[in-house]
Order: sequence, then C-alpha cells, then structure tokens
Amino acid sequence: MNLKLITLACALGVLTATAQQPPVYPDSEAANHIGEEASVTGKVFGVSTSKTGTTYVNLGGNFPQHTFAGVIFVSKQADVGDVKQYEGKEVSLTGRITLSRDASKKPQILISKPEQIKLTISADSAPAPTPPATTANSSTPDAATPMPAAAAAPKTEKPISATVNVRLATGWNTPQRSGEMTRKDLARLFGTLGSASESTAADAALEVYPGIPFLTQLNTVKKLLKLEGLQCSQSKVVTAGLPFDSFRSHDFSGIFPGGYDHLCLITDHDDQVVSVLLVDSSSRTRVTNEPDSTGYHTYNFVSGTSKGAAYYAIRHQVTPPSTPTASIVVDTLLVDPTDPETPTQSRPKKKSPSKSSTYSQPKTGKVLERSRWFVPPPLVNLILRCVGG
Repeated sequence: MNLKLITLACALGVLTATAQQPPVYPDSEAANHIGEEASVTGKVFGVSTSKTGTTYVNLGGNFPQHTFAGVIFVSKQADVGDVKQYEGKEVSLTGRITLSRDASKKPQILISKPEQIKLTISADSAPAPTPPATTANSSTPDAATPMPAAAAAPKTEKPISATVNVRLATGWNTPQRSGEMTRKDLARLFGTLGSASESTAADAALEVYPGIPFLTQLNTVKKLLKLEGLQCSQSKVVTAGLPFDSFRSHDFSGIFPGGYDHLCLITDHDDQVVSVLLVDSSSRTRVTNEPDSTGYHTYNFVSGTSKGAAYYAIRHQVTPPSTPTASIVVDTLLVDPTDPETPTQSRPKKKSPSKSSTYSQPKTGKVLERSRWFVPPPLVNLILRCVGG
C-alpha cells in the first residue's frame, strides 16, 4: 500500500513540474510570442558588451541578421556570470519575450539570473562564425540593439548604449507665458519624486505601462494592447509644463481594465510612447466623505483640462513606482462635493485663496471624471525642468 502511495505521489510530482514548465520556441518563432513567459532555443553566434556594461547574447545569426537576443544589464552581470562560454553552442533562454528598441524590433529576453540561460545540446568547441566585415558607410544601430559579435582578432569596437531617449521637437523648452496654475500643480505633484533634468535617458527595461516598455513605437503598442480597429482621435498636447510642441495624444474609445472608457497613448516626436492615460468620463456616486485634495486647479494634464467651477474638488493620489522599472501612477477624481439635492443657488461661494477649499457640507456628491496616469520617472524629471524646477 505504501509503495503505491509513493508511486502515485511521484507521478503527481512529475505532472506538476511538467505543468509549470514554460512553452519552448525556436529563436525563429519568438517574434510571434511577444509578452509571453517562455524558453527560446537557438545557437549563440556572438556575445559582446556595450560601453555601459550591458551584454548581448545573439542567437540565430550575426548582427544584424540575428533572430533573437539575450540582454544582461551591468547590475546583473555578477549574478548571471560569464556567458562567453556559450558562444557557438545551442542554448535555451527563459523569461518574458519583449521587443528591442531599434527599428528592426527584434525579440529579446532580459536575463538577470544564471538559471535563465542553459545549454540544450552538446556542441563542439569550434569558435563562433566570424561576423561579416562592415564598410565605412555602415550605419550604427540604435540604443538597446543587440551588438555585433566580436571578431576573433582583437579590435576596437564602437560601444552601443543600452539606454533609450525621448525625442523632443526643436524649441521644446520655449518659455510658456500662460498656464501658471497648471505648472504649479505639476510641481506640487512630482516635486518630491524627481529632479529637474533635460536628460531623458532611461534603462531599456523601464516600463511605461504594465507589459509595455518605455518608448516602444506606437504601432507596436497598439498591437500589444489590441487597440487596432478601435475608434481613435489624435491631438497635439499643449499643456503648460509639458515639452512644447513635442507630444501627441492618441485617444482610443472602448472598455478598458478598471472600467475606463478611454485610453490615451502619449507619443514623442518620433511616435514613441512616453506616457499612458486611462479616463472614465461617466459620472458616478462617490464614497461618502471621501477626502479631497485641496488647492489643485488641473485634473487632466494630457488635455490640460481644469475645473470649471470653484466648488468642484480635485483629488490627486500619487503612487511611487512599485519596482525600479515601473512608472509613477497618478489617480485623479474630479468631484462635485455638494449633495445632489442641494439647489444650485445654495452651493458654496468661491472662497479667497488664503482659505481652505474644503467645504463643510456632506461629501456625498458625484464623481464627474476619474483617471489613471502612468508617468515614467524620466518624464517626471523633464516635466520638473519645464515647470522651472
């Protein structure tokens, strides 16, 4: 009897372990599985390290004909160990499949642990094929692109930075005479979460929205979020405190996670997504006596929309990044704090700026609009630069 139980337990253990194994794809098919947790197999044609210390493991061919890459940031080098040993060998890379930042949009996996890269079959000790020679007119790949494999003979190779940058229009820092109250709101929101800076360089692992890397091309984000086919309107972002003439908002109508009915993708001068805004424009009953923020003027910083009545209340709740690669999140409510049965003429009059804007009436009014704004730290620093620090 005990032997049967032991046999059954072992069988169940094997089934459980098998069920937990991620799917396995050859490097040539990885591009069809963006966003999935999987293992990707292929031959390593070269391993190289950039100026910033990021290591690239190219599979399926020499750069730029490679089909897949493993990316190891400098902070993870010690944890992962020496990966030069895998050159010319068949390996399996395990993790979430994402896209590189260059125009080719090659699939890749970020490697932070040694168990994410393993040999799959025995390979001979022959060196990796020598990459084809490049001409003096060859163009340099964009940031975060897997680098070419190093040749067998020592030579100097131009390093590639593993960072991405926001593309701004000429004159982005043109002084803006209007919108002083909106600039003050932005300074108050983000003043303790960043520092004014013109530099927008960011780690390629940073996410603007869960599952969406910072500065991913607009068309790629539309595919990943399944927005193709939805009604979309475009507009230039002209809000004071945001870079002048540099951003556009792409507003999609539909039903989105959290009950929001609009999703806005904010792009830079090169159609890279720099921020995401979710909006619910349907009014609803609020939680009784839910506290309000006081002193705010603007409730939608993408459209630059401010409250149109003095008695309206705006609540901004800022959540710092949950991880080093996440965005800051701003949850906003635009509220009519008066009781719905209160006649319009009896609503509180506008108070002087020196007094609190919180009223003593029961806070049982309507939420007129709610939103959730995802703002990556580099954009916060740029905003603080635009509002004057």
